[in-house]
Amino acid sequence: MGDSGEAVPMNLEAGKAPAKDAAPTQGDLHPREKLGLADSIFLAIENPVLRRELLTALRSNKAFILHFFFLLILGAVIFLAWPQGEEVAAHSQMARKLFQFFGIGQMVLLSVLAPAFSASAMTLEKEKRCLDLLLTSPIQPHTILMGKFLSSVLYLFLLVLSTAPIVTVCAVWLPGVDIYEVSGLYMLLVTVAATFGMIGLACSTFFHRTQTSLSITYLVVLPLTLVLLVFAFSFDNFFHLSVALWPTVLLLVATLLMYQACQRRLRQPFDPVFKAAEEEDISTQTGLVLVRDRFPDNLLAPPRNDELLPDSSNPMYQKEVRSEIFGRGTLFLRLIIQISMFLSVVFLTFLYLKKEYVFVDYLVVFTMLVAPAFASNAFTQERERGTLDLLMTTLIRPAQIISGKFIACCRLSIFLTGLIGVTLLFYLLVGGHSADGTNANPFSARIVVLGVYLLILLVTIILETSLGMFFSMVFRSTLQSMIVTYTSVLILFGAPVAVGTLLLTFSQMKAENITWYCFTSPFEAIYSVTFRDLGSKSVVAPAAIWPAYVIFCLAVSAILLGYLYASFERWSTRTARQE
Repeated sequence: MGDSGEAVPMNLEAGKAPAKDAAPTQGDLHPREKLGLADSIFLAIENPVLRRELLTALRSNKAFILHFFFLLILGAVIFLAWPQGEEVAAHSQMARKLFQFFGIGQMVLLSVLAPAFSASAMTLEKEKRCLDLLLTSPIQPHTILMGKFLSSVLYLFLLVLSTAPIVTVCAVWLPGVDIYEVSGLYMLLVTVAATFGMIGLACSTFFHRTQTSLSITYLVVLPLTLVLLVFAFSFDNFFHLSVALWPTVLLLVATLLMYQACQRRLRQPFDPVFKAAEEEDISTQTGLVLVRDRFPDNLLAPPRNDELLPDSSNPMYQKEVRSEIFGRGTLFLRLIIQISMFLSVVFLTFLYLKKEYVFVDYLVVFTMLVAPAFASNAFTQERERGTLDLLMTTLIRPAQIISGKFIACCRLSIFLTGLIGVTLLFYLLVGGHSADGTNANPFSARIVVLGVYLLILLVTIILETSLGMFFSMVFRSTLQSMIVTYTSVLILFGAPVAVGTLLLTFSQMKAENITWYCFTSPFEAIYSVTFRDLGSKSVVAPAAIWPAYVIFCLAVSAILLGYLYASFERWSTRTARQE
């Protein structure tokens, strides 16, 4: 009988403690300290975080669709700008411009795509409350960080390297492009993809919300892209291997520094609790401090009010303005204001050069970053909190819901843009070029031009806010809504300018006819107000473009808001019938 049963250790049978030389149980192992060398090497090489991210990302239909459109856009650029007839053998300068536009197009596309892949890498783990579990696993923090980083940039590397056949066709069939320029181009593009991906990962590591991380990433990446574009247009040999080596080294150094900062931050504990403005310790804040009871901070968000709301007020607007803006603290707003103020000092020099349209372009880019950040989560955050259905059962009418959120988002964007663009009043003193290219622009005409600029900025904010709220209603997650909103705004505003510049350089069409195809862009509307100097070419856009752009923005905004109103009316009617 005793031989057939399991052997019981004598020390356990007698109630004694296990022997010292007994093997430790699974619960006694520390997840990191007791790992063997083989397990550590396996986790470092295999990197389960990277394997999991790549399997979920590359198997999705979005990866194939994005890859297709990426190659389609670049292929269309080559097709439209390809020299015809005898120009292939006679004009090598045209071939070099084509190669330059191809490289610039890839950098612009990388600046749009990189934040979408990396800015939510760590914030999604924080929002899902999975980061604590991930940090307590046997995986080292640097392995987690490297897995997130590689999963964000490897797909970008795939996009860049897949364009090699197109570049090879240009290098083989067109004169003036050698192997050193092709090598320099791809070395720079791979470095740009890695740097932009690391910027998004750094913002995702230091911030807790995807909305904040994505907005700050675009706020840093787009000006950096603008600097690279300025150098690319200024130097013909910018993509040559010897010239591209310098920005490559600088970007790699910045990438390594950001990686070290992210690794140190990941080893530190973080507080996932969001503090309101009243709970923040002002004495510990650096830089700009927002106090909602003082001017001009009360223009951004009015002070708290303990009194009952009057019957004529919109409760949705009061809730958005007084609670939602400052409900998660002021770090996001303070960073936007400080970064934009620093950049405005740089672009302020163009006012002295009497090129005020460049400064207005910067204001438009700023609205493109700010307005979608506040509007694209108007309804997705209600879904994520589970309060959208409760909102439909209240006495608040659909018109009040839509108008309250719309006015609150527009108020934020207008205040931040006005805070940065108040220096545009300096244009009234220095003046600028008139429509015929001369400097004889009287003071009264400058007042009219300034009013048109402000009108263009206003309707741009209205259109961006309407687009953000529309996609917030269509999609269910804030991340999807923000990415689609940013992409739509960049395509709607930036693609006409890119196509117009391409046609102006490589086609025989008249400049007036080309600019009419770009009336959906606020940049062309700005160029139609005043004279624009392009060096060897001086372009004067038709003056009727900016009224066409204003009408276009107002019409599209009315259609989108009308769709939102109809959707809420349909939902409220359905809810009333169910009750």
